[in-house]
Amino acid sequence: MRNLKVGSLGIALCLLILSAGLYIGTAWTPALDDEDVDAAHALVSQEMLQRHDFVVMYMDGVRYLIRPPMHFWLVAASYKLFGENEFATRLPVGLAMVGLVLLTFEFGRRFFGRRAGFYGALAVATSVGMFIFTRNMIPEAIYTLAFEGIFYLFLRAWTGSLDSRIGYWGAAALCAVAVLTRALIGLLFPACAIVAFITMTGGWHRWRELRLFSSAAIFLALAAPWHILAGLRTPGFFWAFFINEHLNRALGTRLPHDYGAVPLWAWWSAHLVWLFPWSFFVPLAFRELSFSPRSWREETAPDMQARTLLMAWAGVILVFFTLESGSRLEYYSFGAWPAIAMLLGLGIARAEESDGAWLRPAQRVLAGLSVLLAAVAGYFVWGSMHIQAASDVSQHLEMRSPEAYLTSMVHLLDLTPASVADLRLPIILSAISLLVAFVTAWILRERGIRLFPSIALALGMVGFILAAHIAHDVLNPTLSSRSLAMEIKKTLRPDDQIALYGDIRVAPGIAFYSHRDVLLYNATGSNLEFGSHYPDAPKRFFDDQDFRRLWNSKGRVYLVVPVEHKDEVLERLPENSMWLLAETGGKTAFVNQPPEPGNLPVASASAMAAASTEDRSKLGTLR
Repeated sequence: MRNLKVGSLGIALCLLILSAGLYIGTAWTPALDDEDVDAAHALVSQEMLQRHDFVVMYMDGVRYLIRPPMHFWLVAASYKLFGENEFATRLPVGLAMVGLVLLTFEFGRRFFGRRAGFYGALAVATSVGMFIFTRNMIPEAIYTLAFEGIFYLFLRAWTGSLDSRIGYWGAAALCAVAVLTRALIGLLFPACAIVAFITMTGGWHRWRELRLFSSAAIFLALAAPWHILAGLRTPGFFWAFFINEHLNRALGTRLPHDYGAVPLWAWWSAHLVWLFPWSFFVPLAFRELSFSPRSWREETAPDMQARTLLMAWAGVILVFFTLESGSRLEYYSFGAWPAIAMLLGLGIARAEESDGAWLRPAQRVLAGLSVLLAAVAGYFVWGSMHIQAASDVSQHLEMRSPEAYLTSMVHLLDLTPASVADLRLPIILSAISLLVAFVTAWILRERGIRLFPSIALALGMVGFILAAHIAHDVLNPTLSSRSLAMEIKKTLRPDDQIALYGDIRVAPGIAFYSHRDVLLYNATGSNLEFGSHYPDAPKRFFDDQDFRRLWNSKGRVYLVVPVEHKDEVLERLPENSMWLLAETGGKTAFVNQPPEPGNLPVASASAMAAASTEDRSKLGTLR
């Protein structure tokens, strides 16, 4: 027992170092993205700290009645401690991921054995989706940690290894945390999973053990106050938050319709990528599950109860988003991934013990896939050798209007063959990491060696994740507006105003990095529109008439425009009233006054450039 305890502590320490390095060590860079789930959410925490208002949330000075507050509270506290920067923004999610890895190991170790818990924790730490969907300021990792804590405490109390008061009351408290992090699904998913588990195992005769009334009182005492205060201070909050944002969004009728639904076939298929490479061992996980209702009721051993609970946990979330088609993004099943990871870890561990039939074929497939990926990467890198890396990566990307990015991974469609020149280093690093690690794992597996093949897979994924982080850094100038905000700040005066052409999602980083509210010119379908109708809301939305009046006033106004709408803006505003300040990352900053004495307006500069081109053409003809 003593050796086991020391061994478990050693494994936990290794997992702590691994997860902290991946999720906290990479939190310093890159700059916050301009997607409405990153810089815009950081803006909410920034304003929360500035206003000292922790009940009603604001974005760009307007009430923001869409999200619950927990994640914003945590980021605001992080800003207070570490300053308003990228590291502080990502720290709460990074800590949540470290907690998820460690709790997955403890969960798996207690109910399935140390090796199964270790493999499950490795799957959580090194799966592709776990890293990708914790780069932006979304609360998935935080509420998923609460979910896992709920099920862990519940199962320990249910199987008698923990005092029922600690287990059930602790689960109730974590349900409140989940609700304050992800709203109604924070209660809906755990409650449905636990109800399904009790029904499957025929345990309703034990309902009194659950301490339902005292647990409900704890839940309400923690979850209700914020909702009540927000409702009292903001008339219309309950409709905006519960009906429009949650019920209508699930039905696909929420206004504005600034969200999308990934097709069901694509959503299910993508799980092979999000849980890669561990998803290739899914058949082993299925072998550990029982689909016989009779066995659910007869098997009372803790490990069998744990299998059933994990199946109910993952099943409820996956079935819900299979049936709900109003809003279905790639990461919406994130809350189920630790359960799947534990089943995968269990399947691999049991297959090693019995030399399972699928174990070696899966390893061969992964090795072959790594060879194929390396060959494809080599082909594209070799083909890009004649292309020089761009000083601004947006020159090699197919830029789209910000309104087109309604799903998380649409940015992948921006990549072009020429962009490989900018991404050579991460492509080579990821290809070599996967090739060396996966082939090594296959060789070790063929020789009947246990443990080390899974460690090799995890190390290969560490290299892949670091390469993905480098790629994010390379692409960041097109995803973030920090560099443009820094250019504006060089000449920004206290009375100057900044406007965005379109909704806040065009460039929320401008507001975050400049510490200024921004005006929205020609914004349609904005999720700030509801909050803008309150009597105390500042004027943020400008139509053509309002903005022309502002643009032609004596005050200096900056206008940030996506490159796709540049010609449109030049037609809307007077030709000789616009000066070019800076252009980077697919966005242009105009100003209504000369940035420096002697600067020509855009129309005059364009005319001179056209005339010069024509003169050179005539001179060439004469020669």
